[in-house]
Amino acid sequence: MPTSTELADDDLVFLPDEAEDVVFEAAEESRKEVAVPSRSANTRWVGTVLSVLLHAWLLGTLGSMLFENRRVMYPVAIDTVFDNVVAPIKETEPIKYELANPGDEEKPQATSINAASIGRVFSDVPKQEAAPITLPDYVGNLPSRPMYDIPEGTRVSDKVVVQGTTGEGMIQLEGALDRITWEVSKHLQEKRVLLVWLIDASGSLNKQREAVAKRLKRIYGELNALEQQEQFARQDRPILTGVVSFGQQANFLTKEPTDNFAEIVDAVTRAPNDPSGVENVFGAVTQVIDRWHKYRIDHGRRILIVTVTDEAGDDHGAPLDLAIAKCRRYGAVAYVLGPASPFGKRRGYVPYVAPEDGKTYQIPVDLGPESVVVENVDIPFWYDGPQYENLSSGFGPYAMSRLVKETGGVYFTTQMTTMAGLATVGTYDPHVMKAFEPDYRYGSPQDFLIDMSQHPVRAAVFAMAQYSQTTSLKANGTPQMSFRLQPNNFRQVFSEAQKSAAVSGLAIDSILAQMPPNAEKAYDSEPSLRWRLTFSLNYGRLLAQKIRSMEYNMALATLKTSFSEADINSSVNQLIFRPDRDVNYAVNLKKPAKIAQEHLERVIAEAPGTPWAVLASRELRDGFGIQVVKRYIPPPPPPKPGPKAADPKPKLRPKFAPEPKAATPPPKPAAPKPPPVLPKL
Repeated sequence: MPTSTELADDDLVFLPDEAEDVVFEAAEESRKEVAVPSRSANTRWVGTVLSVLLHAWLLGTLGSMLFENRRVMYPVAIDTVFDNVVAPIKETEPIKYELANPGDEEKPQATSINAASIGRVFSDVPKQEAAPITLPDYVGNLPSRPMYDIPEGTRVSDKVVVQGTTGEGMIQLEGALDRITWEVSKHLQEKRVLLVWLIDASGSLNKQREAVAKRLKRIYGELNALEQQEQFARQDRPILTGVVSFGQQANFLTKEPTDNFAEIVDAVTRAPNDPSGVENVFGAVTQVIDRWHKYRIDHGRRILIVTVTDEAGDDHGAPLDLAIAKCRRYGAVAYVLGPASPFGKRRGYVPYVAPEDGKTYQIPVDLGPESVVVENVDIPFWYDGPQYENLSSGFGPYAMSRLVKETGGVYFTTQMTTMAGLATVGTYDPHVMKAFEPDYRYGSPQDFLIDMSQHPVRAAVFAMAQYSQTTSLKANGTPQMSFRLQPNNFRQVFSEAQKSAAVSGLAIDSILAQMPPNAEKAYDSEPSLRWRLTFSLNYGRLLAQKIRSMEYNMALATLKTSFSEADINSSVNQLIFRPDRDVNYAVNLKKPAKIAQEHLERVIAEAPGTPWAVLASRELRDGFGIQVVKRYIPPPPPPKPGPKAADPKPKLRPKFAPEPKAATPPPKPAAPKPPPVLPKL
């Protein structure tokens, strides 16, 4: 047993009270001469202090430690079966196969996107093309719930419907067909496909139908090669094809979908022309779904409808809504190979050379607009330069684009027959144009009118654009800019020239009067960038043309009083008007000139590389003011008098000469040829 001295030397040894008393009593008996006091109280105090310090250190250390909340991973039972015999791995060289790049063409392809659209025609007041039709009356044979195709392996909400894209750049028809091959192959990776070619039967698309027929061999050859290389699962008849043409009526060229390639090519090649000029494309889409939706329900095939057309379609309104409803019910995806819509216009013109007389005639076609209503004012530009009547919007016609958008497809802008002979203007980046995409929520102009009542900026754009498109009072282009003055009539010449500018000014004021008074104040609160910049473009152009007309008129009025007949005879007999950056005569319009400048510059700054910027730059290219250049051209000297010519001697008639015969009457003019019969496009 340790002695008391040993215990005293080791403060870390603690004994019970009774044990300590025994130890100290033994020590007293052995060493009577040494008195050792009791250490019980001191030992307890030291132990308590050390315990507190130890616990404090532990708490501080544990408190400084960070613990992450980790998900508990529960083990999953895995059944593993081992074969007794392991087959040797045969090393083979991997086969590399890829689709032809849609950009690789067999001939040079146009890279511009906006050589698109054609011509100008005044649009009517927006109206629904057909009487409203209640959808529930037509959907009795539809499934109770829409059929949505969700990519395998992706977990998404059942409320999500993937929308398509309308911003594909302009490519040649052959390149667009290669892109269709790419799209079909992506769908085949998930399930079998029913591919329907819906082809425009109008006479203007004969060459395009031939191009489609020639390209089919490459399309189906690549799809077959993809199947052989196991790019998608091998299945029984993975792709079936139906061919349908449309005009006034739909014509099913294959009674049922087939995988016989020769039958498919023959159906595309022998598609008859429809001379009616009517293109009921959305009715044709509905008929395709009605007849062949069994391939979706009974066979589980995904329906892809590829429309090849060069116009916007005629059966808008309820037929469009019904076609969208049918496609979404059965999960059908719509693709369109078609023209670009003209920017802010509805109709254009296609040049047609008549074989009867060899003359060129302009045939109207329905190509737009790209939005639910026409949004641009119809006024010409001043001075020499492009008028941009054929400027592309960068988007397809509204109704066709809405069908694509709602069903998850793609609108490919191609150079159709309607683009023949037209010059291109610039290029548009599809990624830039995405920010200016039209609002495809509206099923008809009436739907837009309801929404427009809540947005003053949109109401102003609509009112000004519609009035300018429909009114008979039109603004004139560049007036007379050069004058040769005569002392006796120069004031009358000035007055006649003022009439043109006065008509333009009156037309511009009439358009501006349609704008709601609160539109400018509501500009900053308009949420849509497209609507704000459309307002800035239209308002800036109208103010610019108003200032030019007034500046021109005031300049002529000033010149009437500042010139005299003596000035014209001696110092000034020619005047040339040129654009100027400063407003020199209509000084009371300097503030509107500044507002117009700000709006047009805002368009260029916020929408570079778009048709809005193209028109704004054209308007700002020439100043709003007028500069008068005065010149004097000396009159030519009078001709010098020459020698007087001698009178010719009269010829004498022989006495016995026969009387002259009466002149034969001229032949009757040929009857005018009847005017050529122009096709309906």
